[in-house]
Amino acid sequence: MSDNVLEARPPEVPAALAVDIARAVLDLQGDATPLDGERDRNFRIDGADGSFVLKVGNPADPADVVEMQVLAMEHALRVDPTLRIPHPRRTIDRRPTGRATIGGVDHAVQLVSLIDGTAFPPGPLSPTARRSIGAAVAQIDLTLAGFIHPLAHRAIAWDVTRLPELRPKLDHIPAEHRTLVERWLDRFDAVIAPALELVPASTIHGDVNPGNLLADRDDPDRVAGIVDFGDLVHARTVLDPAIAAAYQAFGADDPLDPLVEVVTAYHAIRALTRAEVELIPELVAARMTQSVLISAWRDELHPDNLGYILADQDDCFETLARIDDHGAATLAAAVADACGMHRRATSSLDASLSLRRARLGPALSLSYDDPVRLESGEGVWLTDVDGNRLLDAYNNVPQVGHAHPRVTAALASQAKRLTTNTRYLVEEVAIYADRLTALLPDELSVVMFVNSGSEANDVAIQIARAVTGNRGVVITEHAYHGTTAATAALSPEELGTEALEPWVARIGGAATLGSADAATSVAGEVDDAFARLRGRGHDPALLVCDDVFASDGIFAVPPGYLRAAYERARAVGALCLADEVQAGFGRVGEAFWGFAQDGVRPDIVTLGKPMGNGHPMGAVVTTPEIAAQFAARWHFFSTFAGSPVAAAVGTAVLDVIERERLAEQAERVGAYLRARLQEVAASHPVITTVRGPGLFIGVELDHESTGRSDIGKAVANDLRRRGVRVGAPGPRANVTKIRPPPAFPQTHADRVAAALDATLAAEQLR
Repeated sequence: MSDNVLEARPPEVPAALAVDIARAVLDLQGDATPLDGERDRNFRIDGADGSFVLKVGNPADPADVVEMQVLAMEHALRVDPTLRIPHPRRTIDRRPTGRATIGGVDHAVQLVSLIDGTAFPPGPLSPTARRSIGAAVAQIDLTLAGFIHPLAHRAIAWDVTRLPELRPKLDHIPAEHRTLVERWLDRFDAVIAPALELVPASTIHGDVNPGNLLADRDDPDRVAGIVDFGDLVHARTVLDPAIAAAYQAFGADDPLDPLVEVVTAYHAIRALTRAEVELIPELVAARMTQSVLISAWRDELHPDNLGYILADQDDCFETLARIDDHGAATLAAAVADACGMHRRATSSLDASLSLRRARLGPALSLSYDDPVRLESGEGVWLTDVDGNRLLDAYNNVPQVGHAHPRVTAALASQAKRLTTNTRYLVEEVAIYADRLTALLPDELSVVMFVNSGSEANDVAIQIARAVTGNRGVVITEHAYHGTTAATAALSPEELGTEALEPWVARIGGAATLGSADAATSVAGEVDDAFARLRGRGHDPALLVCDDVFASDGIFAVPPGYLRAAYERARAVGALCLADEVQAGFGRVGEAFWGFAQDGVRPDIVTLGKPMGNGHPMGAVVTTPEIAAQFAARWHFFSTFAGSPVAAAVGTAVLDVIERERLAEQAERVGAYLRARLQEVAASHPVITTVRGPGLFIGVELDHESTGRSDIGKAVANDLRRRGVRVGAPGPRANVTKIRPPPAFPQTHADRVAAALDATLAAEQLR
């Protein structure tokens, strides 16, 4: 492999000379502004014809190589004219490239259109941006697949497959990093090189680093263009997504997140083989190894260009070390899972239903008339056994998205190290509890971990009974609070009013919540409910509110409602419980908790489903005083609750919520989705109301005027056929329940609104 191109200094080209070259060779009049470059001189040329990028090639780079780059871009644009790459402009005599003599030395000259974009911001990019990069790289690879040129097979230092040839540069690596780099050189020889022989090859871009990416000015998470084809090479195609993923791993505490986001987006457009996917973490490390070797060597050759050459050096060492810590094989398995590559052979639908009925019993129902047979989930998408994708606008368990790589990696890592119970001192569990209570009012500072929201509410009932010495509980009219014997008695939505025990009384649900004077009404209703309980011999113990009133039809907390209800409950000695199993952890928006919408402090908060993103977790949070009174009268322990694995998962969920700003996203996207649904309502009188906080939205349907008592179920089934998953709660099951993970992006909100519009326009639902 020749080092001449990297050793040779970029040509000295004053801006005035660049203007002359553009005019004489390319018939382009305009001002020249210098741009960054590793081995060439690049200028922005602004003239009457528009804006362009002029490249004056390195004298060590043969003119035919620069011409090849132009031919490759022209080929790709013929295959896909919408491709987001520069458009070449030929010379005055219609040649792909021109020539310029500077100081007696010939240089190739190339001119391409300037893409109207901006540099991506420094630091880790958003998941959406990384997915956009993965998709853009896949589109380039598809268009270049048929491009053939003899010089694409040339030897270049930046071809990752030639990494072993850089071993002599190891002496340039700082001593403290040399062992790590040498270990990856050895691994390339032993593991990566043999595996590369078994995967497809084609002409690829070869260098999708952040310096070659431009963001859309109007949508900074979208790739406006990929530039600089200077490292175009015929190599293993998987190198392109691996290189893109490598640079997106910079600055990430866990390299799995960017790997999954780039690779799954790439895979959705250009399908990767299992062998390719398993190579990607290895190749990411190989690229890091290559980068530090070349940069350390070149900084001695070009001390005047150190800012450019060493820009990524520290990030490379850190990323390489993190991949080394995680293990490339572990990362590869996770990326393969995210790409849906662990599919198993499935039985027929009839056989599957038969086995389910025989082994799981008749008590379990299925959500849709046409059952969804799920295989995998990723982000806001579910994939069935036939490979069809279903947009999940309903499941409130995966708070940060299905199979979030940070959460699954935390679970696997801790499970490999230790799992036990709270009889032992494991500091991570208390640290997680401390972090959790920091998100709640100061007085709510004691956490009792359980395994589910049902168990949390059951323990809360025990606490109320122990502290007050009473049994009377007040709930909303159509509530749901769990499946234990005690919580089922608080769940008329699930089992009907006949399941209510004499120690339970209800206050107005939808009728009160939807009224203009809900706060005034609820005070009287609470007084009356506790009076009824006293009449049955049950003194006040607890007021329970689900703070989005999901089962009553999905309502944001009316102003003053909880304040009035809590005041009346406390006046008769009852405790106040906020059931945040559905509302909590940012789903309602920046308030973060449902009760916070009304500025109250509950005595007890119960948590569940979303706190573990699918891992069975729940919690009861209360004050030190209440916790002490409970402990004095009652025993509490749960074998599996509060394990180190659960703490690791819960911590990872909070990390993602904070890092990806999901509460803010729920607020923003929820407002946007409600506005879009109001637009749909304007065309469909069957929609009477669109309501709810954040990304917890109810669309109430007029079942009476349509004569369709099953309208909610019919809409849910039709949306399922259109690839969107929703629910149908409410006392009359006539509310379309839209409750996606808070990671839901705005583009998918448009998809939900469009699907509902199409469903309501369907003949059978008019």
